[in-house]
Amino acid sequence: MSRKQIILITGSNGEIGNNLIDYLAKTDSHNIISLDLQPLEDSSKVYKHITGSILDKAILNDINTEYEITDIYHLAAMLSTKSEIDPFNANQVNVNGTLGLIDLAIKQGTMNKSSVKFFFPSSIAVYGIDKKSSIPVKEDEFLFPKTIYGMNKLYCEQLGVYFSNNYHRLTKDYNPGVLDFRSIRFPGLISVTTHPTGGTSDYIPEMLHAASNNKQYNCFVNEGAQLPFMIMPDAIEAIYKLMNADKTY
Repeated sequence: MSRKQIILITGSNGEIGNNLIDYLAKTDSHNIISLDLQPLEDSSKVYKHITGSILDKAILNDINTEYEITDIYHLAAMLSTKSEIDPFNANQVNVNGTLGLIDLAIKQGTMNKSSVKFFFPSSIAVYGIDKKSSIPVKEDEFLFPKTIYGMNKLYCEQLGVYFSNNYHRLTKDYNPGVLDFRSIRFPGLISVTTHPTGGTSDYIPEMLHAASNNKQYNCFVNEGAQLPFMIMPDAIEAIYKLMNADKTY
């Protein structure tokens, strides 16, 4: 019996996850499976929601057995501020959690004899440039992150490249392209529909949400802080376009 083709979205209750599901569900919600620690607020927008952890191997094994995955949007993560408070757990969730999803994608691609597209949201936290510097930064420059969150993101980018191109390179099982890893390094994100928690850059969204509700807001950064931001609709559109672009080298 053929297995149902699905798109897997982890971290579906997060800011990006919520907005991405809204965007994808406008065209087809019958093939989306979401995975999050908490129940999905509106499960009508997905085919199925699974409440659980990305670190739960039994859940991933069940998904691997039951479905044929075409795309994975791996959005589940421990965010920057919480990661600094508990860096050991951050490494477990952000790195080992990502490895588990990469392993799932490779198993699926090998079993189905087709490439699995894998989206990973990275961050400008991977850069370690002096905040006072105003010079333009290239993609491969200043990659000396100063936070565990930035380190996790940069390492997972490199894992994605490795498993896409070099996994099993020295064995007869070498089959590059089974994993089609794609990533965007996002700045801070601003959403009008969801409230952020756990990110260092959340002071601007929190400030805007407080202002819209006519509430006072006590900012946790100094008045000279500067950070680039992107509005959520632009971020979601960028993800969609990247995942639907032809693969090039």
